[in-house]
Formats: sequence, structure tokens, C-alpha cells
Amino acid sequence: MSDKLYVSFTMDCERIARLSPPGGPEDWNISERAIKGFAETLFENNLIGTFFIVPETAERHRELFLELEKRGFELGMHYHAQAFLDGRYKRYLGEYSYEEQYEQLKAAREHWEKALERNVESFRTGNCSASDDTFRVLKKLGFRQGGTYIPDRNIPKFAAVWVGAYPYPHHTHPSNRLIPGAMEYFEVPITVDPEGRRTWRGEDTFHLRIEQVRKEVSPQDHLDLIDRMIIDQVEKGISIKTIVPVTHNCFDYSDRENLLRRHLDRLAKYFREVAGRLGLKLVPATIKQIHQVADAKGL
Repeated sequence: MSDKLYVSFTMDCERIARLSPPGGPEDWNISERAIKGFAETLFENNLIGTFFIVPETAERHRELFLELEKRGFELGMHYHAQAFLDGRYKRYLGEYSYEEQYEQLKAAREHWEKALERNVESFRTGNCSASDDTFRVLKKLGFRQGGTYIPDRNIPKFAAVWVGAYPYPHHTHPSNRLIPGAMEYFEVPITVDPEGRRTWRGEDTFHLRIEQVRKEVSPQDHLDLIDRMIIDQVEKGISIKTIVPVTHNCFDYSDRENLLRRHLDRLAKYFREVAGRLGLKLVPATIKQIHQVADAKGL
């Protein structure tokens, strides 16, 4: 039986830009079109993934998200401190103490769960901002897994320093965010270039950020990156081979002629092509489902 490649497309769903200092869609209409078009493109390619949603956006698009959940998508929580409530928090999540992170994320979780009337288990922090306390906070609050970081991202102003972080799915450590541990909270990092190519003025590791194709990279750069990421995991014998791309609800994925819609479709089709070429079985997955696979394997 062939080995499996788990592909989990993710979208961070922000508040609209005027209410979100870190950035967001121009208006709620663009946000809705982004979410619908993203999901539609993946459905057409028999793929799914996880939406990471800030609390207010969960409330604004409640019915849409619940419908997409019925069709196989996972609904997780996203959090930017500066874009929560009335903007009372001015710093990035990783700059706060354990107690302050707990207070903020507890309140955000309550808002999110009230909006969607269900428990939330998966999490992604805004800008990959975190400290050595964050995974412990998430576990205490009842989160079970997440796609929290971009390995080797190095942006101190965001409290997003992930230099040397383990780049493959793993259980987390209670006091060191960079290494695997034995905590129940399971991390599925955004997949990055194993050759270490840098982007964004050298602060980030090259990864499958769909909207980057408008600026820094070509479509072929992303296809070549997919090859490298999969071959790296095959050669290293990684137990759970994953690819986790990322995008945001800021772009009109509902427009079939939109550059990003066409690129998303291109990537979705290419995953099947390269998986077949390398003798792998492509498995569409959510972040939660990848954790379930790890548990079933006893990892």
C-alpha cells in the first residue's frame, strides 16, 4: 500500500481592514467572496482544509461557515490581539505573559463559540506570534491542535521568532515552543522550503502563501517548492507527510479569472500530479484529522 500525503489547505479569516490593525479584507463582501471561492475551488478538486477564523468574522459569516463545515471543512479559531474587541490590546500575543495570554484567548474562545454554537479545538495565532507559554495556555483552554507557526520565521517585532523550530507535525513541549514534546496539544506547522529560501526581506521562510504569487514568486516557484517539500519528507521518512498552504480572506477567490483563484486551482491539481509521480496517495485533510492520524499511529 502506498504511503500517504496529507494536504490541508488553510485560510486565515480576519476582521475587515478598518477594524484590524494587522490587516484584513476591504469589506465583508470581499471576505464572503474570498471564503466561498476558496472553498469552491477546493471542492472542485476534491480537497478540503481548515478555516482559522477570528471571533467577529465567525459571527458575521456564521451560516456560511456552518454550511462549509457540513461539507467537510474544519472551523478553527484565529486570533490577533490588536483586532479583538475594541482594540484594547496593543501588542502581539507572544509579547504577553502566560496569565495575559490566557485571559485574552479565553475571552476570544467564548466569543467564537457563542457565534458558531460549537466547541473549537484548533487554533492559529496571528502573525505566528507566540512565546514559550502559548502552547501551555492553549492546552489549558481545551484546544487540541493547531497550525501555529512558519518554521524559521524570524520577526521579533511580531514576537514571532521560530528559528530552529521543528518543521513537521508533532506533539508540543510545555516550556519550549521550538521542539517536540509530550503535551496533548498537536502542532501541524505551515510547510516550508527545506532548502531554506527566504522571502519577505529575509524575515520569512519560503512557503505556500497563495497571494505571494502576485509579488515575490512565480507560479513555477510554488510548483517547484511542492516537489522539494514532498521529496524532503519522503527522504527523511517522516511518519505523517503533510503539506499546509495558507491564504487569507482578503482576495476575491470567487472570480474564476482572478490570478489567485487560477493559482489555487493550479496548486490543487499539481498536488495530485506530484503525489502520483512519487507513489503517494493524496489524502485531503483538516488539521484536526491530521492529529487524529497521529493518535491512531501512536505518535
